[in-house]
Amino acid sequence: MKYRRMISFGLAVLTAVSMSACGSTGKTDKASSSTGAAVSASKAASGESAEASSVASGSGDALSDISAIAMDPANTKKTDETLVVSCQSEPSGLWAGTGKMENEIQIIDNTIMDRLVKLSDDKKEVLPSLATDWDWTDSNHIRFTLRDDVTMTDGSPLTPEDCVYTFQTLAANSANTDTGRYIDPETTAVNDEHSFTLGLKEADPDILYMLAWSNFGIISEDEVNAAGGIDAVVNAPVMGCGRYKFSDWVRGESVTVERNENYWDPDYVGYYKTIKFVFTQDPAAREMAVEAGNAQVAMQMPVSQAATYAGNPAVQVKIYGFGQVHHLYYNLRDGACKDQKVREAIQAALDFNAIAQIGTAGYSGVATGWFANSSKYHTDTYKEGERTRDIEKAKQLLAEAGYPDGLEISTVTTADGTTLATAVQDQLREAGITLTVNTADTPQFVQDAFNGTYDIIFVGSDEFVRTPTAFTAFRTANLNYCIGGPKWTTDEIDQSIAEALSETDEDKAKDELAQIEQTFKENDYVEDLFEEQYSVILAPNLKGITTMERGWPDMTTFYAE
Repeated sequence: MKYRRMISFGLAVLTAVSMSACGSTGKTDKASSSTGAAVSASKAASGESAEASSVASGSGDALSDISAIAMDPANTKKTDETLVVSCQSEPSGLWAGTGKMENEIQIIDNTIMDRLVKLSDDKKEVLPSLATDWDWTDSNHIRFTLRDDVTMTDGSPLTPEDCVYTFQTLAANSANTDTGRYIDPETTAVNDEHSFTLGLKEADPDILYMLAWSNFGIISEDEVNAAGGIDAVVNAPVMGCGRYKFSDWVRGESVTVERNENYWDPDYVGYYKTIKFVFTQDPAAREMAVEAGNAQVAMQMPVSQAATYAGNPAVQVKIYGFGQVHHLYYNLRDGACKDQKVREAIQAALDFNAIAQIGTAGYSGVATGWFANSSKYHTDTYKEGERTRDIEKAKQLLAEAGYPDGLEISTVTTADGTTLATAVQDQLREAGITLTVNTADTPQFVQDAFNGTYDIIFVGSDEFVRTPTAFTAFRTANLNYCIGGPKWTTDEIDQSIAEALSETDEDKAKDELAQIEQTFKENDYVEDLFEEQYSVILAPNLKGITTMERGWPDMTTFYAE
């Protein structure tokens, strides 16, 4: 079975939308435009309707469309300037290949390690990158043909052996994460001097989309050995063939990468000679760094907070959707939420419209299913008004569950999730549920999310294609190695997910996925909250924003004007 090398998912992933404030209805009004739509962030933040207007290029615009944020022409100029990027937390390492799953790692790795494939700017298509072509030889094996003009960091040419080494290393060192758990190292092998075959443990027609993620960057064994081995490259990843190369990591201060002057793609020109990642927990301080000219990019901004800066001419505000749905997971393994009546009580105590308003600053409404509205697999599992807040019902359910005097539960979040968590805390308090909010830096949050150190947790998942990560929190093999989730499943659920993800008939797959969602709904295993929006603060003169997986900006395409 031969697939075209360019695969279209046919998804309007980042559609141009103007959202009415999510007050009592949570409905959205869509405004179509050939160039996208600009939305009034300041109005959204204050609870007023966000009105659509023409795309503007000046400071203070909040954009909700990928065509808008990718509309700048590509850079054509090299400088000796440095791009300073203010991130939320310092990572615990700098390579995802050993099971580390922190956002900052993947954002940095994207600059230094290219992958076999990449995504189009609108995220609808998988395009060639290091691989020029690929064929599915059967449902579990893909044959990749490689470019012959790629140079690794050490000056050696990219070979099929490098690719085999990469995937076998990921399988061996990151077997319990999304990076390595789906790779079959035994059947991953070199074919000839131009191609290799990637073996997969599970059949999944959409896995190519996932292979564009930064954690699948190609490296070579010679580079790793020269750097001192696997343990050494976690802290000093002098490897890969990306647009930039690792320079240094000053612990507690910054990570710096420098432009790769031997980069293989002649169509790419890196404006900045170096990119310096600095780390500041406080989102207000990250914004102030941009406003003061000490940084050009402030990452991981809470959307509701970023929207308040929309009228500030000293910064640009970018807010956009990217096909990811935010979920509230119950811990079904330990604690009070094992009881369905407790879960039903929590659901009855929640105001889903208000949660969507807070979580997206009015740019998106309540999620009606597991998959994003833009996904061909989306099903309206919940109808309008179906999850209406009812405090008295919540109290009655708590009493029936054995908590007539109230219930104490906890959650863990990062700084950018505190606003949402505290809003939920206030809502639950009215029903007699005391929610303790534990705020952690990213490495600690990931650890707690792996361990299930919570009763409820808020986690987004990239849900608009059927990669193996869809419903990953309910897969038996992933329970202890998943960020968040129920830490519980059944053989029946696990098998149903595996069958839906491997189904080659998309219509049948959609029906099977809808049945899984119905099971979740009937047992109240998880709450679908809203389609996430990503927000980033930029210097007024910064151009060239594009995105990578999960909506993160790609630091390699920025330039100043």
